Amino acid sequence: MPKRPPRSKLFEWRVIQLKATPARLIGYFKGASADDAIKRAIVEREISDPLTQSRLAAQKVREIAS
Repeated sequence: MPKRPPRSKLFEWRVIQLKATPARLIGYFKGASADDAIKRAIVEREISDPLTQSRLAAQKVREIAS
């Protein structure tokens, strides 16, 4: 029986824009890493400005059961 590749863990991430204090909440997104969540936020929220994109950060909220 062939082995399946290991599943990567999926997390929920809080994506924020670091512009000033306090930071602005963009939303909650699922992804395996912070970079995945930020990329998903850029696409879903249609953030086209490169400066705004560079100011996004993600914080891990919780692991999602797979």
